[in-house]
Amino acid sequence: MPSPGQRAREAYREASPDADPEALELAAALGAHAPALLPLTIADPSILDDIRRRPLDRHRDAADLRRLFAPVAALEDGPELHRALRRTRHRAMVRIALREILGLADIDRTAGELAALASAALDAALTACRRTLERRYGEARAADGPVPLTALGMGKLGGGELNFGSDVDLIFFYGTDDAEVGDGLETSVHELFTRLVRRATRALAEVTEDGFVFRVDLRLRPEGSRGPLANSLASAERYYESFGRDWERAALLRGRPIAGDPAFGAEVVEALRPFVFRRQVEPRLAEQMHELVRRSRRELAADPEQNVKLGRGGIREAEFFVQSLQLIWGGRHRELQVPGTIEGLRALRHLGLVSHADAAALEEAWALLRRVEHRIHMVAGYQTHDLPGDREELARSLGYADAARFEAALAEARAKVAALFDSLVERPDEEEDPLAPLLEATLAGQPADELVELVEGTLAVDDGVEGATHLARLARRASSPFGPLGHRERPALARLLLAEVHRAADPTLALRHMADFFLRNQHGFDAVLAEEPRLTRRLVGLFGASPGLAELLVGHPESLGRVFVGASVPSAAEIAEGHASLAELEDAERFVSELRRLKREHGLRIGLAHVGDELGDRATQRLLTALADAQVEAAFRFALSESERKLGATETPMAVVGMGKLGGGELGFTSDLDLIFVYDGDGETDRGRALVELFSRTAQRALRLLSQLDAEGPGYEIDTRLRPSGSQGLLVVSRAAFERYHAERAQAWERQALVRARVVASSAAAFAERVGAELAETAYARGAPDAARVAELRGRMQRELAGERGHRYHPKLGYGGLVDVEFVAQCLQMRHGGDASVRRRHTLDALDALAEGGYLAPGDAEALADGYRFFRSVEQTAALLDPSGSGALTFGGPRAASVARALRVRRRDEDPPARVLERSWRRRAEEVRAIFERLLHPVGVPAPWQETTP
Repeated sequence: MPSPGQRAREAYREASPDADPEALELAAALGAHAPALLPLTIADPSILDDIRRRPLDRHRDAADLRRLFAPVAALEDGPELHRALRRTRHRAMVRIALREILGLADIDRTAGELAALASAALDAALTACRRTLERRYGEARAADGPVPLTALGMGKLGGGELNFGSDVDLIFFYGTDDAEVGDGLETSVHELFTRLVRRATRALAEVTEDGFVFRVDLRLRPEGSRGPLANSLASAERYYESFGRDWERAALLRGRPIAGDPAFGAEVVEALRPFVFRRQVEPRLAEQMHELVRRSRRELAADPEQNVKLGRGGIREAEFFVQSLQLIWGGRHRELQVPGTIEGLRALRHLGLVSHADAAALEEAWALLRRVEHRIHMVAGYQTHDLPGDREELARSLGYADAARFEAALAEARAKVAALFDSLVERPDEEEDPLAPLLEATLAGQPADELVELVEGTLAVDDGVEGATHLARLARRASSPFGPLGHRERPALARLLLAEVHRAADPTLALRHMADFFLRNQHGFDAVLAEEPRLTRRLVGLFGASPGLAELLVGHPESLGRVFVGASVPSAAEIAEGHASLAELEDAERFVSELRRLKREHGLRIGLAHVGDELGDRATQRLLTALADAQVEAAFRFALSESERKLGATETPMAVVGMGKLGGGELGFTSDLDLIFVYDGDGETDRGRALVELFSRTAQRALRLLSQLDAEGPGYEIDTRLRPSGSQGLLVVSRAAFERYHAERAQAWERQALVRARVVASSAAAFAERVGAELAETAYARGAPDAARVAELRGRMQRELAGERGHRYHPKLGYGGLVDVEFVAQCLQMRHGGDASVRRRHTLDALDALAEGGYLAPGDAEALADGYRFFRSVEQTAALLDPSGSGALTFGGPRAASVARALRVRRRDEDPPARVLERSWRRRAEEVRAIFERLLHPVGVPAPWQETTP
């Protein structure tokens, strides 16, 4: 049977009958070692003819490759550009592969040349596409000149370590939104750069008859796949300041300007440097990197041990070993602030942070792992990291005599990497553990009054008395993790728990619920926590962030297994399916208990994921709304069935309409449910009872089922005052009466409230659809309410309901808060409601649709969305910490400090996190209010801080 090389030689000879022997040998080499690239040369034999005429031993640097793509950059966006990009890339890619196959380039040189190729191709695409767009719309110019754009290469591209099958990870930034495009009438700066990024990345990634250039991944950008394709530098800084996560720091560590304006690229890197590299040493990052590896191993690799990237001792562990130490120490040692893995490793060795022996071992193992990865990609032609079933061919291509020797060498390399990676979470004796004094004193059984000072100093709380009391309680229970027996059985658990208390939003609250958890419940759950640090983080995080959810968890240990151990985030479908079984119940008491149990368990699963940073605000709102929908649907159907058994049945349909946050899909953990009950016409049941009596009883019963107290947990707070005539009106209303009321008597704000209305339950699908259509028609048919009246209402809400004064602010009702954003969105929706695309219930969706339709400037939409996300995060966090609170937050008090901790706000210069949060609040509120008054009407109520400066 002919070898792969022989088959390749014959295939190439058929494509190019006049091929000379040297070209045939090059084709054979590709067939044997990079078969995925061979079809490129068969489709275009001139590739090998061109390569053999030029010296292969000459390395091409970034400048060479930019010159290669210069003619491509001169083209206009379109099919010709796409074709030229692909053909130029194919020639360069084949040449790079042959240089490695023939031993003319080592792995580092190959990876660097591939990264330079991707950079040159992207730069050409950006240049061509920007020229095309600016001819159409005009140049993007600010006061100081053209607005710059840069692309940061991330991951392997940023580190100059690209493989043959790698995607390219990119983030795009532009200079400013304070600029105009052309005459400023057709498009904004943000829209122009969004179009540019979309076109340029499509030029690279779209598969045409000529193939593709590189697959592109933009998910590392701010807000991930939901975020804008391009961000101004200012908006990116705001995002990372308020919402940036540690994994984003690790990602940006490898960020490098690879295309666009190089000077602006350097400015972006410098601006983001304080976010990535902190002055304080952060050993906890090593544990977080360990968790990232474990998570990716679980989620991305079907068989991790066969995966040279995600498996034990694989490329990811080698990368994260270096990156962890760079992030921990990089704020103090600028020489560590480099994107490449080996570059970073050598800097660590030079500083003495990694020994010469360990650095040499890791560099050797890294070289082998990367060579294996390269070969796998060259054979497959796409990004995979799984070792092939037949290792013989791979072993020979890497210079090993047989598969056994290759596997032995690979196993040795992976063992070295794994040992080094594991060493990150071992604390050297000379490194002082900041938790050690408090931990040792607690384990020694010191009384509470001797722990107070240690609690205050270690956990940074003003009053350590309560926390010390709870730690002393735990130490007195022999079997607890802090007692002598429990600590002897699981010596690492006490420190792990204390570390998570230190991270918690409110450490005292976390200690209170942690003590109750271990002392009240004899469930042996500590064994699970000792094995799963991620679960410990979620549990203690919940204890310190939400008294309500914590008390539910502690008070119902029987549900721990279902809620906590291995529990994933529930999907909306899973929530609905869980409630389906309630339809079989007829006993009201049992129904309520089951309804509360489902609310508690699903709510706890959502809460654990949210507090543990595994579920963002938007996803949390969506799932809490899905849970409320399922609860309302179940309660309504039970109430209707029970009422019909008592009063008689009817075919006349009834519906439950959700308003406010429920209608908009924006529910929070402590939100009440705004409900309206509508039925279709008058008449009687089959027992001669008036329909209004049947439906009134149904509504009253449904409300009781949803809200009454039960041992299984609390129900919902219900508000029905948005019905016609408010609390003075009938609880249920016919469809005709509802329409008459809104046609003749309703105030403008009542029509505005219908923008977010939707049917959440109904006895007939057709009726639900009809009511939904009529709600939209009522909301949008008469256009927007008078802007001055809206502003007057907004001012009254701020004056009379927000309770703002001095340093006390309200995230929803206060100056520039959530209501400002909602009112702007809803008024613009009603003004332009003839365009069905803007009829969105969720505020963020509405802002996106208004901007997409050209009814709201993208810069305004972005600022309003940023304000909405910020104030919803604050509102939700504050509500979790104090469910019975007014919603207002007083800066200078303990709750504001807890909210800042929960939101992971960082100290800036001499300002503590709460002060930083307050400044962020003011800046966003002023920006939101300015947009409100510019687009609608002046409110005339000042900010509470006008006469108070922090």
